[in-house]
Amino acid sequence: MGENKKRQRAAALGLPGDVVYGDVLVSFVGNRSVYVENYRNILFYTDTLIRIQAKTCKVIIRGKQLQIAYFTGEAMKITGCIGALEFAV
Repeated sequence: MGENKKRQRAAALGLPGDVVYGDVLVSFVGNRSVYVENYRNILFYTDTLIRIQAKTCKVIIRGKQLQIAYFTGEAMKITGCIGALEFAV
């Protein structure tokens, strides 16, 4: 079954993509913290740039005084002054 058909069926059933496909889920609390769920790996980490590998993309967070406050196998919290968020395929 094609990826588009799977997504259409999941949408028709009202199922969220993060549950069905393991899509990355990013939540902000202002510009001081960000929660990232369903990630696979931390690729690069400095106090101004964090690159994270998700299932289907890379998540790039830029800012100042960035810190990974905690991380588990499924989720992490990043704190600092968040300046930008990018997704790269």
